[in-house]
Amino acid sequence: MKKIRIFAAVALVVMLCCVLAVSASAKWWDDNPFTDVKSSSWYYDAVRICNENGLFKGTTETTFGTSIGMDRAMLVTVLAAGDESFDADKYTTSSFSDIRDGSWYMTAVEWANEKGIASGIADGAFGPKNTVTRQELALMLMKYAEYKGMDITVSEETDISSYPDANTVSSWATDAVKWAVQNGLISGTAQGDKVMLSPKGTATRATVAQIMVKFLALEPVYTINGNDLSLYKIVYGANVEGSEGPTSESAEDLADAIKESLGIELEVVSDETGVYDYEILVGKTNREDAGLVNVDRASFEDDQTYIWSVQGNYLVICGIDSTYDNNTATDKSHRNVAGTRNAVYFFAREVLGIDRYSDVLGGEISVCAPDPVIALEDGYSYSDMVWYRTRTFYMGGSVNGCGNYANELPNSMSGWLHNEDGHGHDDTPCLTDENNIQTIIANILKAVEDDPSATAVYVGINDSQEYCKCENCYALYREHGARSATVALLANRVSDALTEKYPDMEVCLGAYEYTQKPPKNIQLRDNIYIEFVTVKNCSGHSYSDTGCTLNKSIATNISGWDEISSGGMTAWDHTGGFAYFMTPQPDWDSLLENVRFFADRGARGILINSVFYGEELPNGKGPETHSDLGSIRAYMLSMIYMDPYMSKEEFDYRLNNCLKANYGPGWANVREYIDTIAELGNSRDHNFHAPPSGHYIYEEVAEKADRLNTLWANAIAMAETEEQVNRLKIHETSWIYLYQCATYESRYANGTAQQRAEYEELNEYLYNCILDMRLHWTEGTLNPLDNYSVANSPEKW
Repeated sequence: MKKIRIFAAVALVVMLCCVLAVSASAKWWDDNPFTDVKSSSWYYDAVRICNENGLFKGTTETTFGTSIGMDRAMLVTVLAAGDESFDADKYTTSSFSDIRDGSWYMTAVEWANEKGIASGIADGAFGPKNTVTRQELALMLMKYAEYKGMDITVSEETDISSYPDANTVSSWATDAVKWAVQNGLISGTAQGDKVMLSPKGTATRATVAQIMVKFLALEPVYTINGNDLSLYKIVYGANVEGSEGPTSESAEDLADAIKESLGIELEVVSDETGVYDYEILVGKTNREDAGLVNVDRASFEDDQTYIWSVQGNYLVICGIDSTYDNNTATDKSHRNVAGTRNAVYFFAREVLGIDRYSDVLGGEISVCAPDPVIALEDGYSYSDMVWYRTRTFYMGGSVNGCGNYANELPNSMSGWLHNEDGHGHDDTPCLTDENNIQTIIANILKAVEDDPSATAVYVGINDSQEYCKCENCYALYREHGARSATVALLANRVSDALTEKYPDMEVCLGAYEYTQKPPKNIQLRDNIYIEFVTVKNCSGHSYSDTGCTLNKSIATNISGWDEISSGGMTAWDHTGGFAYFMTPQPDWDSLLENVRFFADRGARGILINSVFYGEELPNGKGPETHSDLGSIRAYMLSMIYMDPYMSKEEFDYRLNNCLKANYGPGWANVREYIDTIAELGNSRDHNFHAPPSGHYIYEEVAEKADRLNTLWANAIAMAETEEQVNRLKIHETSWIYLYQCATYESRYANGTAQQRAEYEELNEYLYNCILDMRLHWTEGTLNPLDNYSVANSPEKW
């Protein structure tokens, strides 16, 4: 399937009209041209903002030249590009002996000289190729600010004497350096255990990019159609409510986001309170009915589509809010209505710069990083949609944003193959027995009748390895070449029974356990779609990796189902450990590719099967926490499910920012740990029920153990808050678990007395963490007391 980007239409204009008159495009995840600007770099966003606004070009088409010193010609060209009154045609000849007429920087130099921003150096020369020092940069920026009418007063309270090298600032630059420090443009450079001003140090292109972004933020501008954002009211539809709650909640969420990110508090009102001069409309309002704004709702592909649109003094942020508000004869949204919630969530993230992360300690972590000037002009229009229409998380811990969104089936277990109500691990009944078939159909019809809002029913085998071995069933297995034949034929019977009374009802056929292989010579009804379950596959490798013994048949099986079904598919993806929840999952280098694997095959929905809540622990408290970076994995999966075609650069950027928000300055240590674990996990093919020894070669883990122990110790030592320390200690337990398993032979069975004592001490610590931190242990066996011993590998507990 051809890759499809999720953007439906983009016409983005964001004007920086305070001190710079330039325009910005959308975030450059897929368009970053510079190989030397990585998402993990401290200057990444600064270079992005400068590049999007045309302030900087690269030193080549593919490099930004981050470590190259900024010369005087480059700097005045950047400043000239930001002056809305700059007229290059005005300057035809050079005033300086070392600049020839017509050179690429001549007009900018003449402009800077005329405005008093930069003058010559000596003997009629300008020194265009002279590298700019940090104190020269401060002086030129202060003079530029003065030219633009900004306040350049230096407070008497501004003191730079605390910097060890303050006395090296040149007298002519003292006020400028103080002004730059006062306004946060210069904050010093780390040299050993000291922070220095380094006034005569080179101002690199990366440094200038960072300072320019801070400079833009001195007088931030947030406008809609040229109107100050503070003039606006947020308006919602008084009588509009979808399955995700009333749109008033989305309006309140937007108000909170604007206050949190931009520091502007806006009033939230219903559309029944009157019409105001400046309005942000959230969801469907009576402004549409009155013709004040136009929203072509019939064009929305489904309820996951959302728009942002500036129409005069109105900003519209909406999607489909209820099942019948798209003004068409066909109800496209079914029972899940998330369009406006999506619109607000992504507006807060992409425009306002807010990221929110689930906190393993409870609640959420919110990080705000808005661009310095946001100005949405009349005619601004953005339309997008979430890729997977249904997203369900069977995972302990919350998923932030709009990741948890499911198309519910009627009576969630109604379609499992049973003769009585309920679902368990019993053998799947004989599906050539007409009595069984009629009973199953009757159960499904009753479930649909009890739930008239249902849109689909599920047909799939019981959660069991057992299948009917009677002569009639075996005959069908042989005839159609797969044990899924009886289930597929049953799905057709269910479809036929439903169609007469419920013509729009769909049937979901589960390809699970022994039914993963599709049958031959059976054509499924048009209203049947497949739910393919990765219960037999290895999540540690790409699902398209035919070299993996577990994954080599997955693409073949999906293609086979596609040939006999026209209804499409969804995926039930097993991405976490089950029998051994604490095992570090090594799928970080395949997460994005595996989710995209199903998108490439047209999957319309996806379900993650990972860590469940379970039995009570001995302390009377049920397990709550997934030790294996669970909150980080939940966030990344929710992001990928919404856009499986994000670039690897965006994946890294979002992962790194999530780690920074959770762990603070030591985040890079955890990122190295993640990358190392992913590499170690590539040595073994493993399913999600495998023990740690099935995921890893213990000798390889032992070789990396010292480094990985150091990484966790470094991260904890660098933490700045108690919360960061606690998050690190919770997530470190997964590594301790693997470390103890992998080194049992060397450190305990064959270790010295001291090694054995240290091993037992760490086992005791791990065991207490499991109880005190309420960690998930294993599926159905969360109490480790039965087999616990300090003398055993945790794999044996």
